[in-house]
Amino acid sequence: MTEELVTLETAKLLKDKGFNWKCEHLIDRNKVITKYDLPQSMSCCTEIDGEPVEFLCPTLYIAQKWLRETKKLHVEVSYMYGDYWIYDILTIPNHDLVGLSDRPLVHYKSYEEALEAGIQETLKLI
Repeated sequence: MTEELVTLETAKLLKDKGFNWKCEHLIDRNKVITKYDLPQSMSCCTEIDGEPVEFLCPTLYIAQKWLRETKKLHVEVSYMYGDYWIYDILTIPNHDLVGLSDRPLVHYKSYEEALEAGIQETLKLI
């Protein structure tokens, strides 16, 4: 089983919100993913003229855990009758439902698609 990595869009949002946990993967602006034997930190990411061209690329699980532990927000993914997935964003510890008020209800085809979308929305809310 392989862990799903975040997309370039999510990696950029994570960087903007302060994510700096060590990762085995980096993704560049051409969506090329590089794997390293030793986990890397943000300081190893290449910049050109002050603009990042590489980003830390964690797994979806690590991004979800970072949101829980540092921002106290949990992305919860649920399977729905009709063979689709949805997500909700909950506060920790109060379990309040949060989210963008104009978010359309999207039926995702996989758990991972729903989790990625939920992580992106959560990052936009921070």
